[in-house]
Amino acid sequence: MSMLKTLVVGPSSGAKPTATLFLLHGLGDTSAGWSDVAMMLSKRPSLRHVRFVLPNSPIQPVTLNMGMSMPSWFDIRSLDDISGGEDEAGLLKSRDEIIKLVKAEVDGSGKGLDGHKIASERVVVGGFSQGGAISYLTGLTIPMQVGGVVALSTWLPLRAKINALKSDHMNNLKVFHGHGNADPVVRYEYGSRTVDFVKKELGLGDKVTFKTYDGMPHSACAEEIEDIAKFLEQVIPASE
Repeated sequence: MSMLKTLVVGPSSGAKPTATLFLLHGLGDTSAGWSDVAMMLSKRPSLRHVRFVLPNSPIQPVTLNMGMSMPSWFDIRSLDDISGGEDEAGLLKSRDEIIKLVKAEVDGSGKGLDGHKIASERVVVGGFSQGGAISYLTGLTIPMQVGGVVALSTWLPLRAKINALKSDHMNNLKVFHGHGNADPVVRYEYGSRTVDFVKKELGLGDKVTFKTYDGMPHSACAEEIEDIAKFLEQVIPASE
């Protein structure tokens, strides 16, 4: 079974990992674009048990960018309205590819694991922008219990169908959503609407943490990375 190519960071302790964070890049980027963040988090003493897996998306044409081929998890036709004209087939294909990677962590066949298994409850799926959309979709629909979702400057796709797609395990999911209120690409409104939907329509309520970063554009900042670290410390703490 072929799987996406990945970049793996940590654990920095050199010991066998006991938890995994998947970190998915945004449109036009690669795993290398988030490797510095993964290394920063890996060096944090409270996260030295975590393995960071950064997958690379396929390269495919993107309608929004005049049909040019680039790293992309799915086709984007417009950012004017996140609920319109979605590439459902592309979204679900990438979701399925990430599920393959999660299953490989759980059965110990993931890159560099050498048979060491990670409990599914200690897997977090996260990503930025387009990668965050796939992380939301994966976390809510994967047919096993995962620990959480880290959603950065992003939105929930396929909202009209998510109730039909959601997993029986979804109710125990914890979510961190960070968004800058000066984001000109994925507007802050889209993140806010997503969080309201996940809290109220999907019933996750206080399991969702929403952090606003004043003046932050379509990017990340030191404060957000610190908040991600705190979320991971709660959801996948070091084993006793």
